This record gives sequence, structure tokens and C-alpha cells, in this order.
Amino acid sequence: STLTEYIPTGFTPNNDGKNDVFRPWGMTFQHLIEFRVFNRWGQELFYSNTKDKGWDGTFKNKEQEIGVYIWYIQYIDEYDQKEIELKGNVTLLR
Repeated sequence: STLTEYIPTGFTPNNDGKNDVFRPWGMTFQHLIEFRVFNRWGQELFYSNTKDKGWDGTFKNKEQEIGVYIWYIQYIDEYDQKEIELKGNVTLLR
């Protein structure tokens, strides 16, 4: 019941309609508790507790720099009711 294969390693928020938003995919049988994105200084740039909402590469309506950002996801696997925490990074490109 791992989710890692559904979390992209990069995204391109350039409004071309392709890969503009960073979010976990394929969470059909999971209950999302929280999804957070941080910059390299640990500042939280994005928070959601909804599966369909993703990060658009902005913070306070300002486009963030090209670079690597840290993500954190906590969810409950509905099959075995286990709480799972995952961490990783994503590269923002433009």
C-alpha cells in the first residue's frame, strides 16, 4: 500500500496545461490527512487536506524559484487502516 509511484519528481507550473500542479496521484483507496510543501529553509509554502488540491508553484500569489522543494504526505490506507507518512522532494521547473 505504498503511494510513492504516484508522486511526481518534478512539475512545470508554466500554464501550458501539462504538469502545472504538483500533487499525489492515484489516491483512490487512501484518506489524505495532510499534504505539505516546504522550501529549503523549512518554510511551509502549501498545505492541503484534500486529494484534488495541489501546489501551483506559488506562495502568497508569488511564483517560486526554479529549484527543489520538500513535500510531506500523511494518509490512512483504507484497506488496512494504517497511517502512512511519506517525505520526498520535487523539482520545480518553468
